[in-house]
Amino acid sequence: MRNYPRTHLKAAAFLVVSLILIMALSPSELHEAKTQVPVSLALPFGDTNLTVATDPVIVDPLAINPNAPQATTNHTQTSFTVRRGDNLSTLFDRAGLTPQELYLVMSLGEDVSHLSKIQPGQTVIFTRDKTGQFSGLQYKVNAERTLHVEREESYFVAQWRHVEPEVLISFRQAEITSEAPSLFHAGMKAGLSDNIVMQLSYIFQWDISFALDLRQGDQFTLLFEEKYLDGKKTGDGRIVAAEFINMKKQYQAVLYTDSNGDTNYYAPDGRSLRKAFIRDPVHFSHVSSGFNPKRLHPIHKRVMPHRGIDYAAMTGTPVLAAGDGKVAIARQNNASGKYIVIQHGEQYTTKYLHLSAFARGIHGGARVKQGQTIGYVGSTGWSTGPHLHYEFLVGGVHRNPRTVKLPQAEPVQRAELARFTRETSPVLAQLASMAGNLQLAAGDQAR
Repeated sequence: MRNYPRTHLKAAAFLVVSLILIMALSPSELHEAKTQVPVSLALPFGDTNLTVATDPVIVDPLAINPNAPQATTNHTQTSFTVRRGDNLSTLFDRAGLTPQELYLVMSLGEDVSHLSKIQPGQTVIFTRDKTGQFSGLQYKVNAERTLHVEREESYFVAQWRHVEPEVLISFRQAEITSEAPSLFHAGMKAGLSDNIVMQLSYIFQWDISFALDLRQGDQFTLLFEEKYLDGKKTGDGRIVAAEFINMKKQYQAVLYTDSNGDTNYYAPDGRSLRKAFIRDPVHFSHVSSGFNPKRLHPIHKRVMPHRGIDYAAMTGTPVLAAGDGKVAIARQNNASGKYIVIQHGEQYTTKYLHLSAFARGIHGGARVKQGQTIGYVGSTGWSTGPHLHYEFLVGGVHRNPRTVKLPQAEPVQRAELARFTRETSPVLAQLASMAGNLQLAAGDQAR
């Protein structure tokens, strides 16, 4: 050893130390030098993020630069609010995307057909990946429903995602007064939305003419659904029960879904509120001339029978089919202007005169459903201003549309009556209780 070169001794010593260190590390410890890091993906869902945990991904800690900025997402999003005159093509162009990318999205079929019907005020969000490539979009129809289009490798997939709102039942009561002489004004004063007022008019449209029959002192009371997301109201649902006092006569309605899944409004005894014909083919209008066999004609200045009712309304107001039937005539002449005649079976006929235009698809031989828009209020023919002249014939004889007795729809089936009573009685009791409490409170204040 004394004669062994010093440099060789140093090399031997370094080799021994290295072997000892290598033997001290077990194979399992070498394997653990790579760390398992759990990864979560933030998926946009409406206005919130849904975090979904995935399987752990093996990450080499030596490949991570601790000084590099960490990206929070691999995608960037650009939001566009739809403006008047916009379509999907203009939005793609504004987002800097190509017609080819637009084609790939629109070729996905029925799921994306709503994209061709975007409305002003709605939102479309475009997403790009970290390379700047278009990777999808989100189309928010409303607070509850969003269309997601996402890239999966070389193609796109579309999926609707729904958020179920919390539904609360609200109560309102209103009165027809000189300050609120119409259903619309009374509803607005009570804080009701246009949607709920329209629903109320449809529920009682077979029994009450809101153009002819309203009087000061008439009252209506209703329970209806309000929808909430994250504590914010997003809209109204359905009316679940309602009462209308018209000229001291009480009308009540309750929503009921039968064992077959069919939903309709019924009176408390199970009678259907629906009839074969609605009273007014124009909503929220007023009567400018009633049924009068001895009326003095405003143009010809002589007595000429007025065999119908005139509903004054703005030009373009929708005119509805009073009942199911077949269009017998849809044409124009000097006296009636543009007019429609509908045959409802063998016994009943309705006529609609002085229209500004026919609705799409309305022609002789066309089938129509009750409440379907068939035309629009106008002032064609012998007319002094925009209005609808409406006639109702039974067996070829003109009858007063306001007073004619209308055939009734089918009631709740006898086998369903026990179930109907069991499910609707609590709702009707709640309606009566709340209405009674308010009336008592109003009486106390008056004293």
